[in-house]
Amino acid sequence: MKIALLSVGTRGDVQPFLALALGLQQAGYKPLIISAKNEAAFVQSFGIPFHALNVDIQQIMDNQEVHAMAKGDSPLAFAKSHLEGSKALKQTMVQVQEEIWDALRNGENNVGAVIFHPGMQNAFLMAQELGLPAIMASPFPFAATREFPAILFYGKLRWNGLVGRVLNRSSHALFEQLFWMLGYGAAKEFWKRQGKSHIPKLMPPSRTRAACTMLTLMGYSRHVFPRPSDWSENVALTGYWMLPNEPDWMPPADLVQFLEDGEAPVYVGFGSIKDAATFKTTLEIVVQAVERLGRRAVIALGWSSLPEGVSATLPKNVFLLSSAPHSWLFPRMAAVVHHGGAGTTAAGLLAGKPTVIIPHTGDQPAWGLRVWELGAGGKPIPKKKLSALGLEASLREALQPTAVAKASEIGEKLRAESGVQNAVQIISNVLKYNSINQLS
Repeated sequence: MKIALLSVGTRGDVQPFLALALGLQQAGYKPLIISAKNEAAFVQSFGIPFHALNVDIQQIMDNQEVHAMAKGDSPLAFAKSHLEGSKALKQTMVQVQEEIWDALRNGENNVGAVIFHPGMQNAFLMAQELGLPAIMASPFPFAATREFPAILFYGKLRWNGLVGRVLNRSSHALFEQLFWMLGYGAAKEFWKRQGKSHIPKLMPPSRTRAACTMLTLMGYSRHVFPRPSDWSENVALTGYWMLPNEPDWMPPADLVQFLEDGEAPVYVGFGSIKDAATFKTTLEIVVQAVERLGRRAVIALGWSSLPEGVSATLPKNVFLLSSAPHSWLFPRMAAVVHHGGAGTTAAGLLAGKPTVIIPHTGDQPAWGLRVWELGAGGKPIPKKKLSALGLEASLREALQPTAVAKASEIGEKLRAESGVQNAVQIISNVLKYNSINQLS
């Protein structure tokens, strides 16, 4: 059976689906990843077929409204910035959905099932229309519970007692509705063009799926967010879906030399988060903090561009890196500092390294707080409050023996999980027997 896996976003959004695709391929399925053209070479380097959508994610990230989305550091600011960004991108989103629709209907692709990111909920409606099984796969908690708030609110709000349990569950309903509204306008326009304006409803597809007890996979670990006792059987928490090392990647010789020349450095990087206006200031803050600690650092540029002349002023204890696979780099670090994306957080914890998160938006404050609650790192610092003194203090906390030991302990537990294999087994059971627990 050919299974289409849909996740349109940055590298961090695609990687878990690529890991899952590799597991499905090993189990005898024929995976097809459908995503932005930026990731074609990366995905194909692992030997997984790829259907490229004609959209450039890096170019989109340069859009002013989209750029503002990375600054939505509270639930209200997130909602406002993302709704404005979604309006600006509506026609692009419609085009992408038309391409996905064509790919799913293409007889040559012969798709027999669909696995989709929760940000791609219109894919569920497409699968329903085509009579295909559809499985939602989420890198963060995305099912209602009374035990903790929705991921968007987790880093900001806390409720206790009976009233708190009601509010927690209500926060999930609110988050699901908001998440759907970000793409609702584009979905409505897409179905109108297909002559089927009646298909998208205001109620989120995720709620329809939950009511029908359709499978939802959660691609993170119970050791990070424990499974709530009120989740139904159709919600499966599998453990993380992590990629093996990239087959064609080799570390730069100067990076290897830097690592060999001294003690393990601190990693600092913010992935696809781009903020040209403050990047130089952020870089200065990071350099000051590691110098005050007497530490070395590897600073990854990610999607950011280095301001002219800055590299010449960096001290010798700082190595500037364009990018490197986290699975190779993080085990060689003393600690990791990053924006708190779900995938980067997972990579740091899997490496067993204490973490400091500088959250910018979305689910990032939740991961930052959760790592700190687990005792596996320093206190998170919201991006707009970042300072050299604050980063120094948080890194000192992360490098304390207790935090180092806790991070190492969590890393061992996470590496003992077989997240991809667990997910593949569940997918197989559902597709073969319509049961999560039936053994093949």
